[in-house]
Amino acid sequence: MIHETSLISKPMIELAPDTQVEETGYTYLHCVYTTSPKYSFGWWINIYKTSYLISRQTGETLCMLDAINIPLAPKRHYLRKFGDSLHFVLVFPQIPKHWSRFDFIERCDGEIGLKALNIVRNNIGVYKVSVS
Repeated sequence: MIHETSLISKPMIELAPDTQVEETGYTYLHCVYTTSPKYSFGWWINIYKTSYLISRQTGETLCMLDAINIPLAPKRHYLRKFGDSLHFVLVFPQIPKHWSRFDFIERCDGEIGLKALNIVRNNIGVYKVSVS
């Protein structure tokens, strides 16, 4: 029997362009994951606590603090068909000002899971990315 996690449909925070969220000391990655034709059966998603942001310039990392609307591994959220999406938010510490570009990497069982590469730092601290 497949159990689905009860999740909200689209947790997005809409901010005015001049909002200075960065002062809160957190970075918010608003993510969308869409099922891929690469997998023909058993579309599911979760996130490992070992997810992090890494500076492309220095190699410094920031560990994930919280995950909203996505289950932590080993729990899974099942998607029904190709093209279905899940929107979720990952919370990290504030990105240092000297970072100009960074990657999001999920490390799961020694391998890379979800990722979003070459994200350009902004002054708001809120990012919208597609993960694969």
